[in-house]
Amino acid sequence: MLDGEEYSLHNRLRRGTDPTRHFVEEGWRSLRTPSLRFDLWNYWVEHLDPTDDSVNPLIHYLLRGRHDGLAALPAPSPPRPPIQLSRPPRRAALFAGYDRDGLIDDTVVAYLTELSRHADVYYLADGVLRPGQLARLAGFTRGAWSVPHGAYDFGSFSLLARDLVGWQRLEKYDEIVLANDSCYLLRTLDDVFDQMSGRACDWWSLQATSMQHDESYVRDDSPIPLAEAKQRFVGPRYWTDDRFLHLSSYFLVFRRPVLDDPGFRWRLDTVTPQAEKRLVIHKYEVGISRYLVDAGFEFDTFLPDLWAFHPLYGRHFFELVERGFPLVKRNFLGENPRHVAHLGDWEERLRRLVPEAPYAAMRVHLERVTPPALLHDAHRAGVDTDGRRHIPPRATRGFGLRRLDRETPTFSHWWAFPASPSGRLDPGLRAVFEEVREDPSVHKIVLTRARPLADTLGGVRVTVMPMDTPDGQAAMVRCGALLSAETPDVTYPFPFPRGRHDHVHLGLGLPVLADPLSASGGRDWGRLLGLAVCSSGEALVRAATIPDLGLERTWVTGLPRHDHLVLELSLLPADLRDAEHHLRETLDGRPLVVWWARGAARPIPAGLAAWAREHDAVIGVREPRLDRANGWMRAMVDLDLPHLLDLSDRALSSPVPVHRVAAAVVTDDDPHALDALATGVPLLQLTGTAPNDGPEGALPVGWARPIKCENPDAVVRELTVLSTAGFARHEVTVPAGAPAIDGAAARRFAHRVRLLRDR
Repeated sequence: MLDGEEYSLHNRLRRGTDPTRHFVEEGWRSLRTPSLRFDLWNYWVEHLDPTDDSVNPLIHYLLRGRHDGLAALPAPSPPRPPIQLSRPPRRAALFAGYDRDGLIDDTVVAYLTELSRHADVYYLADGVLRPGQLARLAGFTRGAWSVPHGAYDFGSFSLLARDLVGWQRLEKYDEIVLANDSCYLLRTLDDVFDQMSGRACDWWSLQATSMQHDESYVRDDSPIPLAEAKQRFVGPRYWTDDRFLHLSSYFLVFRRPVLDDPGFRWRLDTVTPQAEKRLVIHKYEVGISRYLVDAGFEFDTFLPDLWAFHPLYGRHFFELVERGFPLVKRNFLGENPRHVAHLGDWEERLRRLVPEAPYAAMRVHLERVTPPALLHDAHRAGVDTDGRRHIPPRATRGFGLRRLDRETPTFSHWWAFPASPSGRLDPGLRAVFEEVREDPSVHKIVLTRARPLADTLGGVRVTVMPMDTPDGQAAMVRCGALLSAETPDVTYPFPFPRGRHDHVHLGLGLPVLADPLSASGGRDWGRLLGLAVCSSGEALVRAATIPDLGLERTWVTGLPRHDHLVLELSLLPADLRDAEHHLRETLDGRPLVVWWARGAARPIPAGLAAWAREHDAVIGVREPRLDRANGWMRAMVDLDLPHLLDLSDRALSSPVPVHRVAAAVVTDDDPHALDALATGVPLLQLTGTAPNDGPEGALPVGWARPIKCENPDAVVRELTVLSTAGFARHEVTVPAGAPAIDGAAARRFAHRVRLLRDR
């Protein structure tokens, strides 16, 4: 039942790898087909628990299933007579959304508005949306929810059908639409629904696809009539699921024969989070298609032909739009996975075909959610003079990057400023950048990562480019000074040697908690040439607790990240001034209590909502990821707070305005929250299970300490005391001989970096 030779070939196993061992240890969980004589996922979902991955289906079949008469392959059912609608159908649409910034984008609002003209819309976002976002859908949805589940679009479809809307409520509809926000709407859906309402079928979509009919630049890949495609591609078994003829999940419609089928409901009800997106596609998108085809349900598509795989990502897509196709895939425009030539002019080409589409909103959304490196590479494919497609080289890795670094000269006056994954410069990096922004002797290379740059930067000799592009890597290896707010191994993709680059660190924060470097294990500190510290006492602590960091490599300059916290408003960069002004306008004179934590949510004080209402206070949440199921924002949303603000990186590009405006800060052990002590803002620390609750005898003296809160109720008591005193700020103290928190730490740090040129 396991064809070792074919299994090794189709899964590209390394020479010498035992296919049986590979399948038993990992292959079956990742849905690798053992042979064409056994349908792994069909057996799993039919005879085992598809939510449980503790039993290997093939081993179960060999030891028990075959003796019980269970089939190794599904037995195709005879075709059923397709349903012909006799009246305009009543539809419901289950819509799956996801936005990493916690927003419902304007493009999604436009799509849902149009969809609501044809169906009752029920919306579910996978994640935690910002407060007030669901209210944007109130006029055109029957229900809208935000629940983090991590199971992609089919997880939302499952949760909606099973729990939030319910199968019983869905029984009154003739058709159920499953759609998601992976597409932009180009034109109305009138033609789609009008045509398909007249077709006899049990389920339908906009198009079908199969890699058996793949796109080709050298042979004929013309579209095949759907009836012919069914004859050719339905029935045979394939080693990979993308070769089965199936309907794509971005827009699926099911009629009552399918909706009432127990096997279909079972498959949708048992959707679970998967380790990789590929499994979602194979188990649910392709898996449900295969089940319905084998069960004899007739399908149809809006496009009458099968276009070359995958038509929504291929060079024929613009032909589909010309034929009335209503949607365009966001990943096609932003990532171009099949390297379509000249995609950079997508807007001009689409505008000629569909002038009324919301191109401005599409472009803004595309730039917001697509990593800059992917967007950069997506639009560079072209056609050479000989007619051949030209695919530009992408960023290199491993040996290629090592060789590039070895063969490229470095310059001490080139300084690298890496943006965080959220798209902003760390406050310390931003302060140093502002210090040298007008210095023509320093070439400032700002390297973006997963997001576009959120900061508004100016100055002379400033270059902004994605780190993971050939141009970005070429600039990065030329930088003699590599600045970082993290360890080098976290910030940069390659262990650049100390002999060619100077790694300097902007500082770790105030040393006011025990075990100040609880995450130091396994980090690469040995390549640091300089680490900013705020006092000689901290220098001793860091040298004693950080492996491979000597006292001579600590710079007692103060922490640059504190500079913008204490400067006059008029001296701040314009974008930080605007952010602070906007935050103060939002607060409208109310005190802001910031819940600033990096750990999972703990029990929330029972009286917090009542206290906030009594004192007309705003609760703001700042945590690494607001879409965590066990996060603080998720817990706060259910409290019925009078005012709740999202203060994460996805809402504010910098924590500086938060510190400057906050009346009080509540934290567990987040080092960025501790910067409140540099401004005099009262800081309350949740203790009890925090990792830094140990003895503090080894800590440098002279710094203020957080107010300890041993239990949730103590937080409300302390907030009451603080509000009675008008949230008065305490006096900021520093140890004897430490640099003052005077807004000049970045100047001192930049001076030390310049001195490295003279080594």
